[in-house]
Amino acid sequence: MRKFATLFTMLIVAVAATAATALFINDDRPIKYDELPAEAQSFVKKNFAKEKVSYVTADTEYSHTEYKVVFVSGTKIEFDDAGNWTEVDCRYSAVPQNLVPEAIADYVQSNYSRSKIVELKREHNTWEAKLTGGLELTFDGNMRLIDIDD
Repeated sequence: MRKFATLFTMLIVAVAATAATALFINDDRPIKYDELPAEAQSFVKKNFAKEKVSYVTADTEYSHTEYKVVFVSGTKIEFDDAGNWTEVDCRYSAVPQNLVPEAIADYVQSNYSRSKIVELKREHNTWEAKLTGGLELTFDGNMRLIDIDD
């Protein structure tokens, strides 16, 4: 019985320590624009030079940090820990054309010519394009349409 009580106490302490660590590691905190990785700063300067930065955050997870830049216009860009963009959400305007892979742009133009791509996400082997009106198109790494979500 004593071993059980000791084991149970150790388990409680381990769970509490893990929960406390998770609270402190996942700390979406504001940072200065200059603290962004150089690659992210270059991306912003090249593609959103006319935008005014509202705030920048760093979200530290267990083994990496993700960054978010939000502009006064409401446009939001997310970057991985190396400064590569992972998401561009322009909300009220089209994603810059030079960021959209040609195959995706052609597909949208051919099938949804009245819509604009207002959000673009890229993950491991997929791209997701959100159009005006809320339609979401998912493409695989070969730029083939694999899902439509309305």
